[in-house]
Amino acid sequence: MSSESSNAPKCAPCSGLDDSAKLSFDEAEVELASLGERSSLWDLMNSQDGILSLSRKFTARNFQAGVDAINAVASIAEEENHHPDLHLTNYREVEVQIYTHKVKGLTRNDFILAGRINDVLIDYSPKWLRENPLALSTSKSDQERK
Repeated sequence: MSSESSNAPKCAPCSGLDDSAKLSFDEAEVELASLGERSSLWDLMNSQDGILSLSRKFTARNFQAGVDAINAVASIAEEENHHPDLHLTNYREVEVQIYTHKVKGLTRNDFILAGRINDVLIDYSPKWLRENPLALSTSKSDQERK
């Protein structure tokens, strides 16, 4: 994953962020739209604690494909030094939840990370992919056929 362009935006160190970096819901919607057609893979979520986050959920082909997806996301998170919450449940249901823990909300960093995660090729469940055709461009099996 380190083949990214040197011009690609990078996450700012969280140590330098304060509450002024936190985005409002409206600002987050604008940032989300900037991800282009793959923005529809993400949902803006508001927790019971009032923390705004980005969430992406999908069903992997099998347990190993779910673990592989989480490992790929973890590798990008380490490169960016910005770490999402990763969940694997029901053996192949994956959720990536992103927010800036320091400010308890969304910052520009979160959308940079989401954009990078959008480039991860996932081995989705064929049924899930049929029900979510917008994810086709991120499908590992689709890219291998090309």
